[in-house]
Amino acid sequence: MLLGLDPVRQDLKLSSLQCALLDSLRSQYKTQARNITAIGMGGEDAAMRAGSDLKSLRKQYNKRALAVLSPSQQDRLRQIERQMLEGALLTSPAEQQLLGLSGPQQQAIAAISKADQAKASSIYNQFNSGKISSFRKDINLRRNQKQTSKQMMAVLDGKQKMNWLVLSGQKMGLPKIKDPDASTKSLFEGY
Repeated sequence: MLLGLDPVRQDLKLSSLQCALLDSLRSQYKTQARNITAIGMGGEDAAMRAGSDLKSLRKQYNKRALAVLSPSQQDRLRQIERQMLEGALLTSPAEQQLLGLSGPQQQAIAAISKADQAKASSIYNQFNSGKISSFRKDINLRRNQKQTSKQMMAVLDGKQKMNWLVLSGQKMGLPKIKDPDASTKSLFEGY
């Protein structure tokens, strides 16, 4: 998703060829994600399987999208992801290792993530049952994500928070990318 945003593409200085390849990947992803989502409407078991399939699909397409970028573009994209995903990225084992999270910190992050998933599932259920509109669903999901991110960042100690700022490019004088309309799950999460 991030690679589809013009501010991100400009910051990464993507060539027209890279943009075309990424657009093609995104189109393929959208088609497959729609098919999986449609199958997931067949009941609770189908929804769980579709969720797993979407996660696998995202992972596959994220890997393919990263292969289009140079190593320096990949590094800068990771900084942008840290800026936009904030604490939500702390569920990544690679990020946890990079910051040196202790066992209890990892457990706290996992518990926060589990509560976040339950809340998001509840929001989706309200939407699917017609209790809330698509607009309200999006607002509630965004609010939930911001609260979760804050809770996860609060798990870090002072040194880890400082390292996070450096890793996100914010302590290096690099521009901070902001797009309030951006989905912040992954490169392809919003599709």
